Amino acid sequence: MKTEYIILKETTLNNNCPECYSTDGMVLSFKQKKLISKLLVKTKGNVIENIHCNKCENQIFPGQWTQDIDRVYDYHKKTITSKPSSIRFTGLFYAIVILLIALVGIGYTYLYHPELIGINS
Repeated sequence: MKTEYIILKETTLNNNCPECYSTDGMVLSFKQKKLISKLLVKTKGNVIENIHCNKCENQIFPGQWTQDIDRVYDYHKKTITSKPSSIRFTGLFYAIVILLIALVGIGYTYLYHPELIGINS
């Protein structure tokens, strides 16, 4: 399965980074996980949030957040709308289902009603 992330919102923060104290490198992002296989595409309902500093290349964990970062995070969290969790089947899935139904129908007809397909027993 291939994993992709749907970016719901990504914004730069002007707050001080708790690691390097830079004011222009932090990025707050909200993402949803999307799993893709040959038969289905599944979107998870939970939202993954993280703050990353591009200056010091560190992820800023919630325990390191200041009150200012917490307030900005709460504000941006209210503005996002997540996509509902869902499962979507691909064309290959439907092709396999139709093929199986056709094979079962042909097998049933061959075994129980051979006169319909011109076989005289």
